[in-house]
Amino acid sequence: MTGGRVWTKKEADFILSLNEKGVHIYHIAAEFGTKFGYSRSFDSIGAYMRRRGIEMAPHQPSPQKEEPKRGKSRPAIKYRKPTLEHFVRHGAEIKSMFRRADLNSGEIFKLVVQSDTHVPYHDRAALKAFNKFLDWYKPHGLINIGDFWEAESVSHWPAQRAGPRRLVPEIVACRKELDETDLAAGPQCKFKRFFVGNHEDWVDQYLIAKIPEAIDGLEELGLDLSVKKLLSLKERGYRIIPVNECLRVGEAHFIHGIYTNKYHAQKHLDVWRCNIYYGHTHDVQSASNVSIYGLHHAQSLGCLRDLNARFLRGRPNNWVTAFGVFEFRHDGTYTMTVPVMIRGLFSYAGVLFDGNR
Repeated sequence: MTGGRVWTKKEADFILSLNEKGVHIYHIAAEFGTKFGYSRSFDSIGAYMRRRGIEMAPHQPSPQKEEPKRGKSRPAIKYRKPTLEHFVRHGAEIKSMFRRADLNSGEIFKLVVQSDTHVPYHDRAALKAFNKFLDWYKPHGLINIGDFWEAESVSHWPAQRAGPRRLVPEIVACRKELDETDLAAGPQCKFKRFFVGNHEDWVDQYLIAKIPEAIDGLEELGLDLSVKKLLSLKERGYRIIPVNECLRVGEAHFIHGIYTNKYHAQKHLDVWRCNIYYGHTHDVQSASNVSIYGLHHAQSLGCLRDLNARFLRGRPNNWVTAFGVFEFRHDGTYTMTVPVMIRGLFSYAGVLFDGNR
């Protein structure tokens, strides 16, 4: 879910019907307000169609090919595997971040990145050590880079254990862990971002695929089933970064992560061609390259989930318990480190952080 208005089945059917008739996305957006009494931008409609793999109608309707006479008729809408057609980048102006943190140009802006916690299947000792570090480090910024919530109750994967999959206990557990992490981060931590990972996006996928009619009209009652509302992220001071969109801070870019191939760091670097840091893969891998624009670096930041995932059924994996620490200078350059934990224990700058006690 992207933190915005939930797409209903009526909205989806309306968009698909006009697209099937060859109506261009700009005209679909114009008709939206007339149909529903509220507007959707063509950017949001386009993003919705791309996520669903729907090929948008061209500016002029294309000639219709003759349908085959035998068998069932083919649908006019062509479905394809979604591809990355453009980059959506959110920006954070480094000098304003310094001002908000009450730092002068000679000081350091301290930013911590929390990756792939997967509550309630998080590593409890690791998360406790992470919170102890936050309390000691006193960061000015905190980025939760996605998959904080396992969202097993709305997963499209088969269940890993007998019994009902309940959404509410998961929400309660997530809120509890957010409370503890926010408290540890401290009041000076005013720059906060929450990335929607593929697991949080399962909530959106479930609502659209399973029960679109059941949620139709909830917005008119002031109710919202977005991740933003379910986890009270706005009240906690977080701004939302939608799934597969990135955030630029100084000379660094952050994204939840897309690629999971063997050399995923190099793949992210080849596609983005900038300094980019991500989670998603649960391991720690880096790649660097140089171009006319300078040296670029890509790095995965590990995870804070239990490394013995039930769905692996005892199979070994290359996951690493870790997170990211970024210290920005006033010009946007930075120093990055990735503290690695072993069984909930790690050290930083000569200080030991133990989550087992």
